[in-house]
Order: sequence, then C-alpha cells, then structure tokens
Amino acid sequence: MARIFPVSLGPGQNQNAGRPREWGLLDLVVLPVAAIVLFVVVFWAALGEPPLGGTAIEAVLGYALIVLTNLSLGALASGTVIEIRHPDWSRLRGADHVFVYIALALVAAVDAGVAWWVFTSDTGGSTRWLFVGFALVAIALGAMWAWPGLLFRSRLRAAGGRSARALWPQHRPNADYDEAWRLFTPLTGMLGAALGVVVAVAYLGISAWHENQDVPAGHSMPAAVTGIHGGYVALGDSYSAGEGLTPFAPGTAATSCDRSVNSAYPDLLIKLLRRQDPGASFSFTACSGALISQILMPTHRATLVPPQISGTVQPSVGLVTLTIGGNNAIFSKVVLTCLESGNCLDQSFPPPGVSEATQKRIPVGPLLAQWGPATIAQIGDQDASLFRTLRTDFPHARIVVVGYPYLFPSRAAPGFPFFPPECASILNRLNVTERAGIRTLQDELTSRTYEAAAVSGVEFVSPVAIWDGHEPCGASGQYTNSVKPYLNFPNPVNGGSFHPNAGGQQTLASLVACYLDANPQPPDPYTAGAPPVRMLPAQLVSPAQLHMVPPPGLDSVPGSGTVRGC
Repeated sequence: MARIFPVSLGPGQNQNAGRPREWGLLDLVVLPVAAIVLFVVVFWAALGEPPLGGTAIEAVLGYALIVLTNLSLGALASGTVIEIRHPDWSRLRGADHVFVYIALALVAAVDAGVAWWVFTSDTGGSTRWLFVGFALVAIALGAMWAWPGLLFRSRLRAAGGRSARALWPQHRPNADYDEAWRLFTPLTGMLGAALGVVVAVAYLGISAWHENQDVPAGHSMPAAVTGIHGGYVALGDSYSAGEGLTPFAPGTAATSCDRSVNSAYPDLLIKLLRRQDPGASFSFTACSGALISQILMPTHRATLVPPQISGTVQPSVGLVTLTIGGNNAIFSKVVLTCLESGNCLDQSFPPPGVSEATQKRIPVGPLLAQWGPATIAQIGDQDASLFRTLRTDFPHARIVVVGYPYLFPSRAAPGFPFFPPECASILNRLNVTERAGIRTLQDELTSRTYEAAAVSGVEFVSPVAIWDGHEPCGASGQYTNSVKPYLNFPNPVNGGSFHPNAGGQQTLASLVACYLDANPQPPDPYTAGAPPVRMLPAQLVSPAQLHMVPPPGLDSVPGSGTVRGC
C-alpha cells in the first residue's frame, strides 16, 4: 500500500477521525489482478495446455483453492471479531466493513458448498478427511495471521495488545498518522486468487451443464415399422439401457444396470411396436456396463444380475436389438486416459489398475498400434459366438446389432475466446490427431462387429451418418453428452457422460425403425456374386477385403428420402 502522509491534528482531537482507510488503491489493483491470474491458470489447466496438463496439476490447483479459501475464511472471521470487539483498532470504515462482511459470506458459502459436495458423496473415502485437514489448518493459520494475539498473548500484551505486523490492521493506540501498514494487501490477494479459481470452475461447470442441457431434437421416426411380427427383445449395454437418463426402472439403479424408463431407444421402439401389435410380448433387459459374455451369463455386482436372455428358443420373437462390445474395448477408460494425459495413442494399455475386460489376455502395448487392434479382433470372435447363439434362440427374428457413433468430432477446437469453454477444454485436451486415432479404433470396431454379424446371419446398422455433426461438442448439437458435471466427489462426472442423451436415444430408435422400414428383408452384406464368409479372419481386415458392401448407415441414413419420417 502506498505510504500515507501525516496530517496534524489539534490537541484532544480524535486520533481515528479523518484517518485514511486501510483499503486503498493498491488493494483495488491487487484484487482483480490476482483474480485474473488465477482464472487464467485454472482455465489453462482445463485446456490441458503445457505446463499445466494432466490431473496432477489439477489436483494441486484443487487443494490450492481449498487452502486459499480457508485462509481467507479464517482471516476474515478473525477480522470480523476484531472489528466488532475493538472498533478503534483499525482504520476500516463503513464501506470497508461492507466489503469485509460480504467477502466473508461469499467465502463461507463456497467453503460450505465444497464441504457439502465432499461429504454427501459415497465415494469420497479418505479424500474427504484430507479436505477437512487442509481446511482446518488453513482456517487456523488465517485466523492467527489476522490476529496474532490468539496465539501470542503474552508477547503482545507488552506491546499494548496489538501488533502492526498482523494481517488485520491492528494499531498502537497513539499511532502516527503516517503509519504505513502494508499487510492488508495479502488478504486482498488471497481473496482475489480464490475468486479467480471459483469463477473459472463455475465458468467451466456452467458451460458443461449448458452444453448437456441444450439437447437438439432427435431424428424423426416413421409412423410404423413394417415387416415386424411378434415380440421384441432389447439387449445390450449402456447405450441400449439409456445410461444417464433418469428415472431408471425399479431395481436397476441398485444393480448399476440403470435401465431408463421412457427415454431409452428400446422403450421408444416398444411404444411404436405396441401400437402395431398390442398383444405382442416385449422384453427390455439391456444393462449398463454389460460385457459380451454377460448377455448369456449372470453378472456379479451389488446383487446378482441374471442373464439378459433365458437361453431357450423363442420362435414368437420378431425383433431383437442390441449394442455390445464397447465395454470389452474399455472405451470409457480410453476416453478418460486421453482426457487426462497427452499422446494417449502411444501409451501402453490397459491403464494400470484396470482389469482386462476381454476373456483372453491381450499383451500390453501401445493403444493405437497394438493393444487396441488386438482387443478389437478378439471382440469380433466373441461377438460372432454371441450372435450365433442369438440366431439359434430367436430363429424367426430380425436381429439388428446397432453400432456406436463417434465419440469425438473431427473439427478443430474452438479458438479465442474459447467458447463454449467445456468444448474448448475437451477438444484441446484431445487434439485432432488423437481424436482421429480414436475414430480409427472405432472404425475398426464397427468393421469387426459388422463382419461378425454377417458371418453369424444377423444384421448390423451404423449410426455414423445419422450422427454426423452430433458427436460430443459436434457443430450441430450433441446427441451424445460430453463431460456431464454432477455433484459427486472425487469424481464430479455423471455416468451419462459420452452416452446418448434424450435426443440421441430418439435418434437410435429412428435409426432402427428407418433401417427396418427401408429393408423389409435383411439386405445381403456381400457384393454381387461373392460367396459368404463363414469364419472371421484372425487379424483385422476391412469389409471390402471380405467382399462385403459398406455397413448400412455408415455413409447415408437408412431410408433417407424414401421412407416417410426418415
């Protein structure tokens, strides 16, 4: 703070009258500068830009927020007590008091909000007690810094009970008018820094909330599905279950199957088919997190989840749909690893601490060049076995395997001013090369699943064309959620992240209905005159190498322009 020049007073004049305030010009500069600097630091870390990339720096920033907030809380609380009990100790006046009390209320609200977030979670574990430890120590240090008399009473008593070196402006009874007390500015700096962090986190969080709330209308559906007679069985993983779209069917949240009521594409198809055939039977047993083997086998979770099908021949079923294979490829871990660290395509997989989802161990190796393709090749073998079982159990059904849309768009990250900030963060953390590598892996999974379906006598349809521009952070609005914030600790991300939202599920329902309407009979997957393939090659090959046509839905929307509603 700039030095305050003395002003002479007459005898007996009030020593505090006319004194300049401690809140001066320097503080008015320090507060916004500290806020801007910390805002930029936090946002730069969110973008994953060096040297602030990775989760380690974000953990440091998180604990820095805790320390700054609670240092400020302790100092402001002590200062408030001082101002109430000893109004003649400082030069603060009415406007200063308003600032102090408002700042105290805001800091306390932020601290209480973070504490509520930590302690209302079932997954915080020991981290919540680490938070408490950091918070209590910081509050104590802030309080003692503001009021050393809390700890050093005997030493301060000899000096008149006050210290000019305290954070809070405590003065000797007859201090000179030009007493330059400079330590109020650090409190201003702490408040500014805490404000910058809070605003940056809020800016990113509100952006993420807005991006995932702004759901475009899904693709329209035909009024009816021709050629389907009999019941409908909906199998698969979270893309079929409707992960993230509450409310969930009774009992499915407890088993983590999270089967959505009214929003998942199988439920939308059931409503459409029920209008056509009210007497048909319908079964919706898809389960979030399902592996290929768990369609036929029970799953051991919080409680035992039975197989998704009974294992008996059901000739009355006319339609079976499923999405499967993504959990075997641990794509959720792929996305998380790539968001957390750079150059994920060259990292060894599976990540440490992640159990292999496939039945046979795949040698650890680089994601794009080795582990990913080897895992996808094995997924195709398991798919083929599952699809043959389904073909046997549902002899008269159209069995439609639905592929996965791309997890990321191919476009460049938003530029200045980095709006929307959530997408700027995601698309900067995964540069165009990394996203292209992940799309390559998804192409390989799509091709392998399509080939497994063809050799097993079932059908496959891809959502890639109908989803174009609607990927997370896509230019036409998201059918798949990006990072979806959720008040949970230490993982503040909703399970619906990178899963279809309500518009996406509507579009999946439309994709299946349009495909069936456009193809009253299963289309031939092979080029004219090419013999069918009876067994998948051991290594990945393209469908063209097996004399197959591109999978339906990959290049154009099935029925687009020819089927009403599609």
